[in-house]
Amino acid sequence: MKQSLALLIMLMFSGTVLSETEGEWGYPMQPGESVWSIAHELLTDWREWKTIERLNNISNDRQMLPGTVLKIPRSLIRERQSDITILDVSGTVTAQVVMNDGSVRAHLPLVRGQSLGQGDQIKTSPQSSVLLEFDDGTQVLILENSLLKIKQATVVGSKRKVVDIKVFLEEGEAEIRANPAKVPGSQFLIDTPVAFATTKGTTYRVRAKEASTAAEVIEGKIGVENRLGGTTVGQGYGTLAKANQPPAKPKKLLPAPELPDLSAPIHYLPGKLVWNELEGAAKYRGQISPDQLFTSITYDSISNQPKMGLPASLQDKTYWLRVSAIGEEGLQGLSSVQKITVDARPFPPVRQAPRPSDAIYSGEVEFIWSRPEMAERFQMDIATDQRFETVTLHEEGISDTRFTATIMEPGHYYWRVTSVTSQGKVGPLGLAGEFTVKPVPAKPELQAPVSSEDEMFFSWNAEQDIAYYQLQLANDQAFNDIQVDETTERAELAIDKPQPGTYYIRVRAFDADDYAGEWTAPQQVEQPIENWWPLIFSGAATLLLML
Repeated sequence: MKQSLALLIMLMFSGTVLSETEGEWGYPMQPGESVWSIAHELLTDWREWKTIERLNNISNDRQMLPGTVLKIPRSLIRERQSDITILDVSGTVTAQVVMNDGSVRAHLPLVRGQSLGQGDQIKTSPQSSVLLEFDDGTQVLILENSLLKIKQATVVGSKRKVVDIKVFLEEGEAEIRANPAKVPGSQFLIDTPVAFATTKGTTYRVRAKEASTAAEVIEGKIGVENRLGGTTVGQGYGTLAKANQPPAKPKKLLPAPELPDLSAPIHYLPGKLVWNELEGAAKYRGQISPDQLFTSITYDSISNQPKMGLPASLQDKTYWLRVSAIGEEGLQGLSSVQKITVDARPFPPVRQAPRPSDAIYSGEVEFIWSRPEMAERFQMDIATDQRFETVTLHEEGISDTRFTATIMEPGHYYWRVTSVTSQGKVGPLGLAGEFTVKPVPAKPELQAPVSSEDEMFFSWNAEQDIAYYQLQLANDQAFNDIQVDETTERAELAIDKPQPGTYYIRVRAFDADDYAGEWTAPQQVEQPIENWWPLIFSGAATLLLML
């Protein structure tokens, strides 16, 4: 009895493939139907009902259970090609299309509103998706990096528009919303290299990857089969079929992760969303769509952590976020959905200078940044705290990407630049950069020089945070003819006594970053003639030579 019930369930959800051959179509009988009524609805000639009875060895169709699959020769069926409409395209999607004359056009870009037909093959690029709709309202969302072929798409019958759809997912992923109107007899089959899934009216996902097929049911039931066996997967369950193995026993899907409150607008891109870990999750998947039904996927992300990045390509608008957990076996769980709003433009500029490591000194400080798209003007803030509660400078209407500010007070500062559009929309506040203004090394105060028999000694007042000093002695006040140029770590320096004459001396201080302070004002130094006898003898010798 249990085996008969299981067989009946399998027939109701996957009878098409169980009984179909090359020239036959498998039709599961609906409650209240008879071979005679089926013939009037589905056959080109209703009088062929006797052929159906004979082919299926039927003696009394009133005793046949609903779900019993009738084998019907395709040559007797009233059918036409189903209309397949592209409802939505996101990213780059191409197709290999069979034309009316039988020729094939490859890599044809797909656009919204375009029609496809039997035999066409669809390929989606990374971060791309396409939504197909068939006559009975069945929708197939093909996700990124997928390859799907439409093998069968026909409308059978005259009134009910029974649809017979078969697609082959060679690789990638598809979300199916099959037969939402619950048209009796309509059938949808999605085949993969490892297994196929059939349904009469439900919502589910199928992924074909690396010699395995995963199927997860969001609503309703599906049958999943291959040549080694089959199983029925109910709502909230999933199964995994691997090559050379029958589909695994259905497993309950992981619950939906709990998302934080995301009602506040997202002002900064690229960005990041974070949520709590879920027990049993090996990975997490985040998807962003412009509509709540997720008829297209704008961004798709899988992470080992409970978080996802937000790309800068997201436009300023309202989106819907869908997050689910993925178990160790690869089955994707139920989803949490929440609305998010992006309001990130114009983007803040990228700060270029000054950097935190730059040596900056009291006086004029130059700030440089980039010009983001849509930014016409900028406003700049400098503050002494990271929260910009104590602003020391606020400048608006800056048209260039650089600005020079005068900062005389040493200390630690923060700065930010905010973009403004030509229409006056102020973007998100720029991210804070930091810099330190150091005091300029103090100007030394020279003392009067002291001379000994062989040296001239100079000294000046010592200053804090000074690494070394530089002293120059020149013959001229402009220091074009420098006689002495020496450095010292002490606030004093002795030099060899110069020849008698008038000299000029100056000193400046350097800090640890080799930044030089101001020179002292040139001071005049007189070196007198201390012994006249050499000059007298020299003068006399010169006079004798002249005589």
